[in-house]
Amino acid sequence: MKTYRIVALPTIKLQVDMGIFTYRMNHGTKIWVPIVMWYIEGADKRILVDTGGEARFAKEFRGLEAEEIMSFDGALGTLGLRPEDIDVIVQTHLHWDHCLNTQRCKNAKVLVQEDEIKYAYSPHPVMANLYHKPLFKDLKFAVINGRYELEPGIELIPAPGHTPGIQAVSVITENGRAVISGFCSIKENFEPPEDVREILPVVPTGTHTDFVSSFDSALKIRGLADVLIPQHDPYFLEAKSIP
Repeated sequence: MKTYRIVALPTIKLQVDMGIFTYRMNHGTKIWVPIVMWYIEGADKRILVDTGGEARFAKEFRGLEAEEIMSFDGALGTLGLRPEDIDVIVQTHLHWDHCLNTQRCKNAKVLVQEDEIKYAYSPHPVMANLYHKPLFKDLKFAVINGRYELEPGIELIPAPGHTPGIQAVSVITENGRAVISGFCSIKENFEPPEDVREILPVVPTGTHTDFVSSFDSALKIRGLADVLIPQHDPYFLEAKSIP
């Protein structure tokens, strides 16, 4: 089977409470986490998963402590690409930090789950400040529903819980199946401390629309993946390739 490589391109880092990632755990512990976009090398089309964030927007829109790592153009430039070169964008979901630069890719088809786009346009008030409609209202969406094979060895897999329409991205690499989680997670969601692991094999996200679905999705993704890619793990504060 054809194999691919995933390049992690962090655009900014945020200082946040660890508890927003781990349900009922780690509140009061501050950590720096990256906002990452992912480029899939080896595909017939130029595929980007999410489009990162911007420190200024994080401060002004959400009041977060944020620092720039790479600009969107600079990140693409490390691969010899420009925004207009991107053919396909997979939106894992439509929170602001995952779609902030999507409009800049004028030639890209944007893949999103039907449940996500419905929710993004009319979110629950508790979640409304994570969506910013001007970022996605004019996008050329290709709406999908359920599992979807993008190319042989690249599959989109629903993983609801953090939002109703999350999709994970499964990519066959030299090291087996690598799965970009889709939902906002860190390593501890999939590898909880030993005392927690006796009760819970995985930990739901701390920010969610449905914590039971969040647990089920984390368990499913961990079971599928040979290589787990938690979306916001500090490991990705620097650009990395997988494998």
